[in-house]
Amino acid sequence: MFQIQNVPIVIEPGVNAIEAEFCVTDEKHKRRSFPVHLFRVALDENSAAKLPFVPATKLPHVFSLAQNTDDSPVLVVYDVMGRINIVFVKDESGKAWEKREVADEHAGKSVKQFSVRYFFNNEKARNDFMERVDKIMSSLQYDTAPSLEDVMAAFRLLSRARTGPVVLPMAVAKSDMRRVKI
Repeated sequence: MFQIQNVPIVIEPGVNAIEAEFCVTDEKHKRRSFPVHLFRVALDENSAAKLPFVPATKLPHVFSLAQNTDDSPVLVVYDVMGRINIVFVKDESGKAWEKREVADEHAGKSVKQFSVRYFFNNEKARNDFMERVDKIMSSLQYDTAPSLEDVMAAFRLLSRARTGPVVLPMAVAKSDMRRVKI
C-alpha cells in the first residue's frame, strides 16, 4: 500500500513539475518514504481522453508520475487558481481510478463545516483508529453492517485519550447558517 503525502497545496499556474513524497508500507509494517517528481500532463486530445474526468477550465492543472497517465498510479489535480482539488489513485487492480477529493481545510479554503479534533497518546493509536474508521465508513458505503469489533476498538481508542474531543472554532457565514450559536 502506498500513500502520497507532502504535496504542495498551492502551485504557480505555469509550473511544469511538483515534488511530493510517496510512503510505502510493506508486510512487516515498515514504512519507507521517498521523494517523487510529478510532471504536468499536456492536455491534448490523446491525454484528455485517458483522464478519469473531463478536463475543463476549472481543473486545468494535472500532474502525473509519467507522461502517459496509464503508467501512473496517481494524478494530482489543481484548480484554475493553482489550489489542490482532487487526487486520483488507481485501485488495487490498477485499471480504475478512485477519486479522493481534498478536504477544504487541507486545501486552504474557508471551512463551513463543524469539526472536532481527537487527541491520541501516540501515532500507533491514531493510525489504528483511522484504519478502523476507514473500514467502518467503507462498509457503510457498501450498505453492509460495520464490524462490531471495529466499532468497539475505535471507541476504546477514543476513551483512552488523555484529552477528550475538542470542538474546533469555525467562521460562520451568517447568510448560510443564521441559527447557529457559537
